[in-house]
Amino acid sequence: MSKWIICGLVIVAVAAFAIRTFGIRKLEAQTDIPQSAVVAIGAGHLSKQEFWALVDHSAAFEAHPELQLKNLEASLERLTPDQIAEFEQMFDETMRQSYTWDLWGAAYLANGGASDDGFEYFRCWLISKGRAVYETVVANPDSLADLLAPGSQGDLEFEDFAYVARHAWAAKTRRDWNDMPVIANMAYDTEPKGTPLSENPSALAKRYPKLWNRFGGN
Repeated sequence: MSKWIICGLVIVAVAAFAIRTFGIRKLEAQTDIPQSAVVAIGAGHLSKQEFWALVDHSAAFEAHPELQLKNLEASLERLTPDQIAEFEQMFDETMRQSYTWDLWGAAYLANGGASDDGFEYFRCWLISKGRAVYETVVANPDSLADLLAPGSQGDLEFEDFAYVARHAWAAKTRRDWNDMPVIANMAYDTEPKGTPLSENPSALAKRYPKLWNRFGGN
């Protein structure tokens, strides 16, 4: 191998390393959330409105899931351990509220199928979008078709959103998140609420006309 080829390979390797290093540093910079960008909550019990204010604020970073998690965790770390536990309790209540067959069908069509875990992660994703989107889709799951950008791809799931309060509480208290007071009381109903889902194509098309029109043929 000639010395010119060797020199060329060295230059390419150095350039690739520089690009990779710059990319890593740029990503690290993007994940630094300034204190001015987090939500400030007063003392006392956390209200449902404050719960949604925290989620809504983080949703501004929805295009970058890692940044959204960083933003919400930064806001939660400014709360007391009791308030973080209350956030977790409200998150769990919101997950329970959305445990319905109607919503499961919407997840089933939009994601091309939805297992138990898949439906759980779908509801995490839905909550992460903020109060207005969550309440709209829970009230009318077929409206999900109107809220998704044309041509959007990828599963509508956000598993890590379920753990952000637990991580914040553990960091705040220096204890295992399993010790959080509300964790022991978390248990979903054995069956979702509402009319059970039929996977029959004609039944799905009738139940979710908009979603079927967009995803039914996939």
